Amino acid sequence: MICAVDVDLLFGLSTVIRLLGGIREIPDAITRSEVLTEAQILLTAFVLGLKPLPKDETNPITLATRPNQMTGFDA
Repeated sequence: MICAVDVDLLFGLSTVIRLLGGIREIPDAITRSEVLTEAQILLTAFVLGLKPLPKDETNPITLATRPNQMTGFDA
């Protein structure tokens, strides 16, 4: 399935990556749990904000070749 993503959601995802990257450096367990809760909220918003594209807008790559034939495509 191919989904559309809003730019704001991508910003939230980058924030989650930054938060999780620094979680080991936080000595206080309460602060660490607050950071993890914030990351979970942002990840949930990201997943819920994904919008699947209609079938006619998606271009699934289907390759029908013979067993000995190689096919290339741009990703």
